Amino acid sequence: MLGKKVLKGKKNPPPARDSRDASPAYRAAVDTGGTFTDICLLREDTGEIFISKVPSTPSDPARAVLDGLARATAAAGLEPAGLRMLLHGTTVATNALLEGKGAPVALLVTRGFKDILLIGRQNRPALYDFWTVKPRPLVPRRLTFEVTERIMADGQVYIPLDEGEVQAIVEEIRRAGVTSIAVSFLHSYANPRHEQKARDIIARLYPGARVTLSSDILPEFREYERTSTTVINALVQPRIAAYIARLKEGLKGLTSPGVQSKRPPGLFIMQSSGGMLTAEQAMRESARTVLSGPAGGVLAGLFLARQTGRPNVITADMGGTSMDICLIKGEQLRHTTEGAIGGYPLSLPMLDIHTIGAGGGSIGWVDGGGALRVGPASAGAAPGPACYGLGGTEPTVTDANLVLGRISPTRSLNPAFTLQPRLARQYLEEKIARPLKLTVEEAAAGMIRVVNAAMARAMRVVSVQRGHDPRDFTLVAFGGAGPLHAVELARELNIPYVLIPRYPGVTSALGMLHADVRRDYVRTALLPLNDTEPDQLADLYTPLEEKGRRELEEEGFSPAEIIITRQADLRYRGQSYTLTLPVPAGQLAAEDLAILRRSFHLLHRQEYGFCREEAPLEVVNLRLVALGSLPRPHISTPGKKKGSRAAPEPLEERPVYFGDRFLPTLVYHRNDLEPDMSLKGPAVIEQSDTTTLVWPGTSVRVDQWGNLIIHVGGR
Repeated sequence: MLGKKVLKGKKNPPPARDSRDASPAYRAAVDTGGTFTDICLLREDTGEIFISKVPSTPSDPARAVLDGLARATAAAGLEPAGLRMLLHGTTVATNALLEGKGAPVALLVTRGFKDILLIGRQNRPALYDFWTVKPRPLVPRRLTFEVTERIMADGQVYIPLDEGEVQAIVEEIRRAGVTSIAVSFLHSYANPRHEQKARDIIARLYPGARVTLSSDILPEFREYERTSTTVINALVQPRIAAYIARLKEGLKGLTSPGVQSKRPPGLFIMQSSGGMLTAEQAMRESARTVLSGPAGGVLAGLFLARQTGRPNVITADMGGTSMDICLIKGEQLRHTTEGAIGGYPLSLPMLDIHTIGAGGGSIGWVDGGGALRVGPASAGAAPGPACYGLGGTEPTVTDANLVLGRISPTRSLNPAFTLQPRLARQYLEEKIARPLKLTVEEAAAGMIRVVNAAMARAMRVVSVQRGHDPRDFTLVAFGGAGPLHAVELARELNIPYVLIPRYPGVTSALGMLHADVRRDYVRTALLPLNDTEPDQLADLYTPLEEKGRRELEEEGFSPAEIIITRQADLRYRGQSYTLTLPVPAGQLAAEDLAILRRSFHLLHRQEYGFCREEAPLEVVNLRLVALGSLPRPHISTPGKKKGSRAAPEPLEERPVYFGDRFLPTLVYHRNDLEPDMSLKGPAVIEQSDTTTLVWPGTSVRVDQWGNLIIHVGGR
């Protein structure tokens, strides 16, 4: 369903247009989820936002993107030729890994390291779980090939590459029909020569194969993590490349007959770190898109934190299949390089997002011990919740909210079908209520309590368990289901305020409009900080900076649009893990290194509760972030209508279940709520992309930007 909102605000001057293209210029952001594909259009001359949600098509995600984009554009009255930029968050790489549907991969390793993926690390995901089963290696042993070669940790060649051996291996891989090859030789981060020679041999003998070198994707020490990351890239690259190629071709087909723009729209893919990749880079370094989807929501949370003057926020993006949670403190995003997907290490920069299987489509069930459980299995887009009437026979969180009166049975997110409370009640009674000897309403309320408890535990992981007091934060809730559960979650964690953005159901897509193109570079140094001269450290960044500037300039960014940021991974000598700190730009002085040392001790105390100021420090990795600034969007803000009422007119009154009983509750449409208006709970606020539940004892007001601010209580 497409919602159009004409908003008042200061207009930017219209951008320059192609003389043959008279249509208004606009940009689009698309976020593909497990249940819905969210589309956000931004008209550049007026700042108007147009939103749309269409069912995802898991078997062919590009179909939902292209069809939804075409329908949204037509409904907004915009011409396809006016599309200037498409920003896209995709789950293709994630699903390929989790569902085991990636490409077959062959792996070349240094002789003696054939079982590196099988051995991995000895740490256990659950310390006292004696039945823990490690995930199966991504590459079977029969497709892992040892190569005679050896480069030392200082980059010196100890054993030259046996090129004849590589040729024989390539022939064997070609006969096996495997077209994606990963190469991860020992210490190639220090000297990539042997990996590059192997790539040249593969290109000559097997030109149809795709090759991923560890020295390209992750030139960093730690052999297991580097090899795992390289293999993940090789596994998802063919699917991502084919998907992006189809998108690019489909974008050409969106152009109106007889109307052609001089240049095709720029296609950018959201990466796990919160920056954009060009389509071409995403086709090469596809592993960077594995956590693409949730990153846009975190960027939206950061934008809202800065816009509203609330520097500490916890973002909670609850969609159809999962909930993604991220803590932002002091308007600073937290990144990590110690991520994993499906139990496999992925050591690329990514936003520190905690994800659990809890969404509107999460299925309720009774386990063998008679306990009510919810998730992690989801009804997804097909068949969807039972109330969709598309063949689903399992009760979901959406069905429970519908039975409790929290969702309108007559106003659906999707115009293709009408919600059917009868089916929701039928399967809730059959699968939950009858086995537990409960009423249907009690069963539905129980499902909500169970899923809320799981989400509250996940929110404690990113806050309380890391030394943060939730009472100092604002909960920013969005996604199609987030605003329905936000107040209960805030009460559980004693969070005083909840912020619901103007377009909660498409907030992740909207957040992508605030992203820049980002390139991450790393170089392993292993330098004792106390014995390192400032000039020596600064000089090590020079080749990384030159590479970052050169690659962004090749993509069309001017020097003024390029921002370079230095970072360093530090540790106490002998430690296994590191902390990442910023490093000043330009030439460094002794005082800069002294500040770096003090900052490390302070951060170590904050993260781990202690520090050892007398212990020597080691610089492990040098990191560099190169940003190419994309044009900042102008999004108009709502204004009060002339002669508007002091309070909105309710749409209806209906019974809604709160606590343990139904209460008469007024229902409002969000478009009728203007800045400075306020309401007291209980209330339901509906809009085209979600529903917000305001509990008794709480109040809600509309701020100057159109956000809903719910005062839960406390600070």
